[in-house]
Amino acid sequence: MLPYKTWRSVIWFVLTWLITIGLIVSVVTSYWLEGPKDSNGDVSHMGFLQDCRVTETTDEDSGDVTRTFACNGIRTNFDSIMLLVVISFLGVGVLSLLVLTVLSLVYCFCDQLTACGRSFHTLAGIWQATSCVLTMLGVFLFPLLWSDDMITNICVDSNMFVLGQCSPGTVSTSL
Repeated sequence: MLPYKTWRSVIWFVLTWLITIGLIVSVVTSYWLEGPKDSNGDVSHMGFLQDCRVTETTDEDSGDVTRTFACNGIRTNFDSIMLLVVISFLGVGVLSLLVLTVLSLVYCFCDQLTACGRSFHTLAGIWQATSCVLTMLGVFLFPLLWSDDMITNICVDSNMFVLGQCSPGTVSTSL
């Protein structure tokens, strides 16, 4: 049977691993914003890494405007500096948490491991807190993106901290 300290380490590792997987999925998914319904009744969803656009076409006979929403794969142009800042904070925070999780898997059974005079668990806790702060900074800076062209194209009259015709998606509210 494993000692009590080792069980705590294993539980800490498993919980950190689950949180890391959840953060990776939430950063990659396209449910950060929910846009207005298009002419087909579909709700548009938008994320950081998807290149999504709303196109409007006007029927010449009736004058009706139809809005269609389409995502064209992975975003390749990062024109917005704020988008790069948000993605950088989220990426560094999540990836450092992933590295921490792998290292804690390797060393979670070592009670006597020290580095620079501190135990591994203390250093891992500091590392985990730092990566969580970076991830939360990325989430908190997300509303500053709402005035960029990629968001105003979908949400029409959005501005900083004002979403216009959009609403926060399931990822935004769950984090």
